[in-house]
Amino acid sequence: MSNNQETLELMAELDTHEYEERADYLPPEYIKTKTAKGKFFEDIQKKLFQVGAKLLIGPRGTGKTHHMRLAYITCKEDSNKPLPVYVSFNHYLRLETYLNESSNAIGVFHAWTLGKIILSCIEDYGDNVLYEGIDAISLKEFIQAVEKQQYNSDFYSIVQKLSVEKAKDYIESSIQRQERKRAILLLDDAALTLTPEYMVEFFEVFRSIKSSLISPKASVYPGTTQYGPRFHLGHDAEPVNVWLSVENPNYIEFMTSLTSNRFEGEPNVPNEILELFKYAAFGIPRAYIMMVREYQQQGSSTAQKKFNKVIYDRKQYTTAEYLSIADKLKQYRGVIELGNEFLTNIVNYLKSLNHQNIDKKGDNFEKIITVGITGIPQKAERMIRFLTEAGLLYEEDSTSHGADRRLRRFIPHMAFVLDERVLTKSRGFSATKLLEILTGRSAKHPARPSFESLIKEDQLVKLNLDLPPCANCGARRLTEKQKFCHECGKPLVDYSTFRECMAKPLSELPLTDFQKKAIEQYTSFKTVEDVIRSQDPSTELQKAHRIKTARAEDIYNRIDGWVNTWVNEFLV
Repeated sequence: MSNNQETLELMAELDTHEYEERADYLPPEYIKTKTAKGKFFEDIQKKLFQVGAKLLIGPRGTGKTHHMRLAYITCKEDSNKPLPVYVSFNHYLRLETYLNESSNAIGVFHAWTLGKIILSCIEDYGDNVLYEGIDAISLKEFIQAVEKQQYNSDFYSIVQKLSVEKAKDYIESSIQRQERKRAILLLDDAALTLTPEYMVEFFEVFRSIKSSLISPKASVYPGTTQYGPRFHLGHDAEPVNVWLSVENPNYIEFMTSLTSNRFEGEPNVPNEILELFKYAAFGIPRAYIMMVREYQQQGSSTAQKKFNKVIYDRKQYTTAEYLSIADKLKQYRGVIELGNEFLTNIVNYLKSLNHQNIDKKGDNFEKIITVGITGIPQKAERMIRFLTEAGLLYEEDSTSHGADRRLRRFIPHMAFVLDERVLTKSRGFSATKLLEILTGRSAKHPARPSFESLIKEDQLVKLNLDLPPCANCGARRLTEKQKFCHECGKPLVDYSTFRECMAKPLSELPLTDFQKKAIEQYTSFKTVEDVIRSQDPSTELQKAHRIKTARAEDIYNRIDGWVNTWVNEFLV
């Protein structure tokens, strides 16, 4: 087992209901009662209630789903607010294979998107059928078939009938039936990062479904979300940043407001260390919750040892989570690895600069945690976008630096800054002193390393994609968009992320030994795909000795949940 995997599994053990980080799995009552709302949080909620299209932008763990689910619950219970329609697109990667195997992949995706919106509306507000042949049952069958890789010609009529206009008609009819004035369409997990073709189509639907009565909202990632040629951020939708900079004067209030109600009783952690954890979380409430719990579970070690271990584990976990992208997106391995080196070099540069300032000015030094870089080559943009999406690098607003020159400003993840002792030289530990530095003034100007000092020119070759060779003759591809082999002329099959997930043997999944043995001995299931694509997995699983309906359902849910986790855990 790799060190990355061991670190991921270690941190995964920290999950319990009280400390459940993903809002997808929290019950509605928990979301309502355990959300302490500060001004920053409430301003985002207001954006979701408002007229007009909005995009919630932030990396994983910044609370996008929490915001959407809370807005949905609030509006559902208050008839004076807009009619809420909530839809999650977290299963989108299951449609990836159609891009390589179906000539109508975009049409299927288009219908799947509209079908999920209409089905959500039907399930929440009634099953009135507005057009022939489309009802809740047929929509469910279509959506399930598409996600199980079982789409066939039987569903052709649904693909043909579903349209943006009909989806708008259904939502507007629901508005009238529920006696509301308008609707908000909450489209969660809409950053379809691994399928840019689908992303472009999704935002065309998003743009087209907007009307005077329907205000679409979507949650996306910074950096890698591709909106397409007809969608203009700022014009077609207002960007709403849910990720707050640690340099923002409201940062601590923001972190406190999102997490103060998530613990049963007061955490048994010194106040100064709690505040340090808020900085180390780098604007990710989920990370803060995990760090507090890990600190409390360490027993009788000294505060310094416990703090250092928590920060080190957070750094290792965040690094492992980022590097795991390369295990699943093999074509980006060089990009990911060079990005990790880029981040490390930024932290080391800041450490050297701050230590020099400490030597010169002692306790009166002003910290520098921001770097300003000019001349970043175009081919490095993808590397920076991955780091930003992963929440490892926060990009501040750029500033002008002479004619035609912009200073790109970045803050590295604070867990790395704290673990590498960027802001202190003393070997001793004082939480109070460290907190004073973090809350104290920052230098007016950022550090200004050249891009070449962080990444040598001969290293830029790593930014070339590691593309899969021709399956027929083994020739290497020449370009990312090459469709046919330049040697033998055969079509080139794209690497399929979801295919790798589907090919995973069931014996390697986090099932119990009894479950694995029963599946192996009594069923025909061998891989994840066998279960996901099965028309009736429950019956097949019940062939195993001592597995009845409830246990069969539990096994299927475990496998299906593993697929969702597998996708979500590297869409950082």
